[in-house]
Amino acid sequence: MNTATVIANEAAPIRKYELGRPIIRREQRIAFERIHRAVAQTWSDSMREYLPSDTALEFEGLDFDAFSSVSIDDNPCARIALFSIASTPVTGFLMMTGALAKFLVRSRLGLKSATDDKADAPFTRIETAIARETTRAMLVRLGEAYATAGLGSIGNIRECDDLADSFLFTPEESLALLKFRMSARGEELRLLIALSGSVVTALSEHHPAVEEGNGRNAIVNVVRRLPIDVEVVLGSWKVPIGELLRLRAGDRIVLPDGEDAWLTARGVRIRRVGVEVSATGLSVEIRRSARMR
Repeated sequence: MNTATVIANEAAPIRKYELGRPIIRREQRIAFERIHRAVAQTWSDSMREYLPSDTALEFEGLDFDAFSSVSIDDNPCARIALFSIASTPVTGFLMMTGALAKFLVRSRLGLKSATDDKADAPFTRIETAIARETTRAMLVRLGEAYATAGLGSIGNIRECDDLADSFLFTPEESLALLKFRMSARGEELRLLIALSGSVVTALSEHHPAVEEGNGRNAIVNVVRRLPIDVEVVLGSWKVPIGELLRLRAGDRIVLPDGEDAWLTARGVRIRRVGVEVSATGLSVEIRRSARMR
């Protein structure tokens, strides 16, 4: 594992605590950062068809600061989309710098950045439509991650030309700032997701406190709440290579009993399961294992 992603930057400045600044527990921060690190990966994967092979969106980190501290890009290509999280008082916005938006749009069109292009040239109508579609698609994937994590689904999405005139936040309101970046063309292209400080309350509701003093239990409880890809393995058995070589189209392989199945995540067995296959479909019954293997 790349320790750079989980160890805080020792050179980061220490700031005094400010009244009204949300307090987020360590395990909540870890879980919240892990969600957005996965979102960055999902975004990159969804753009893999047209992004250069060495280019990807990366999650930089989480910070809390006043709305007035947010730097708003005045580039005409910059994208801002407002949204809310259903069943919570949480509102937020996604803000993409003009440089990143133009890079994504031109990459999707298969165009190479011309040296004589003006960085502040506005989008054409076609480019604007592509930029809007890209932003919406990113918000859909962000919403899927939030829904999976139990935070709620994203809704009330609307484009915004001037964030300062949106009346979404007061200047002194504290926000959770989730920062992303993409390194391309020798530049650091940036994207920001900002959420109202009430997201910490939503985290508390969906991520209850864990017992202090037992580090392993704390880690297990945090990991247990994270989205993870799992698969059901029906079983395994040994067979001579010669028999495998003699298999032909139409041959049948008798699978092991469903009682021998288990749940696995990235090759690690999590627990035993019972599998029942019928004409109407397949059902999986999770069974408590004696120990995790």
